[in-house]
Amino acid sequence: MQKKFFALLFVAFLLIAAPAPAQERIVLGYSGVGSGEEVHHLAKQLGLFKKYGLDVEIVYIPGGSTVVQGMVSGEIQFGRGSPSEVVSANLAGFHLKMIAALINKFVYSFVTPPSITKPADLKGKNVAISRFGSGSDFITRMALKSWGLDPAKDVTILQVGNSPERLAAIASGKVHGSILSLSQTPRAKKMGLRVLADLSQIDAEYPQGVLYVTSSLIEKRPDLIRNFMKAYVEAIREFKNNKPAAYAVIEKNSGLKDKAEIEEYHAVLTKNFLLNYPLPTVAGMKTVLDDLGARNPKVRELKPEELIDTRFLRELKDSGFVK
Repeated sequence: MQKKFFALLFVAFLLIAAPAPAQERIVLGYSGVGSGEEVHHLAKQLGLFKKYGLDVEIVYIPGGSTVVQGMVSGEIQFGRGSPSEVVSANLAGFHLKMIAALINKFVYSFVTPPSITKPADLKGKNVAISRFGSGSDFITRMALKSWGLDPAKDVTILQVGNSPERLAAIASGKVHGSILSLSQTPRAKKMGLRVLADLSQIDAEYPQGVLYVTSSLIEKRPDLIRNFMKAYVEAIREFKNNKPAAYAVIEKNSGLKDKAEIEEYHAVLTKNFLLNYPLPTVAGMKTVLDDLGARNPKVRELKPEELIDTRFLRELKDSGFVK
């Protein structure tokens, strides 16, 4: 009996002393704020990446093109930003595929000073984007064209930075308009600025908060992508349902500090935009290609279905993991 006890004690000691399973280190580079990037921060904060064997370093990089450069160099494995980055990379011969899209409609507002009362008032004025070729550049040009304005002739487009920087530029009078992300709109209203247009009313699918990887990673490491997507989908559920954790991660990462602004952002994002099943669509990718193709004929050679890969989310859905 005593021997059996000591044998069990020895086994227990070995189990306690055994090293934890190795965590695979990867880097997620993201650009932009205010379109659900809190989801990946929450995944890390709650230990969901570690749950699936991943040690994820999350790095904020202004400008999606810079994220792609990090992927080209091999320093970044997962990118999160806009679909235009996927298009530009493929045109340059670097094959990226979109594997998730948290939002599938325009999530921005176009904000101006009170003196701008209608889109036509923007003629001859300065308009802010983050960087040329970015998602904000694409959406801004689309909005201007929908109002009958020529982005190349009727306005001057300035590279200013992401939504918080663009909001500051409007408030200071440096520019007369810009699209702002969902998280910055409540603050703009409080500052007395005008929401000239709610771009979510545009009747078109458009992927935002997209997650993309290289085709070679899909081919060589599908297991890695599956584990990442499990953590990502769990984080979406938690962000929607665990309000204390969601509010805390918003406050930490969005720049919002006012409780009412945080609650408004979370409510609007989760009820109107954030998908439980963030599946990229061919129709959404076609919207992107149609607009970019009007300025660059080479874009027309790309097919939307070749720029997305839905296998990982579909596998999770078929297994019952995605509800």
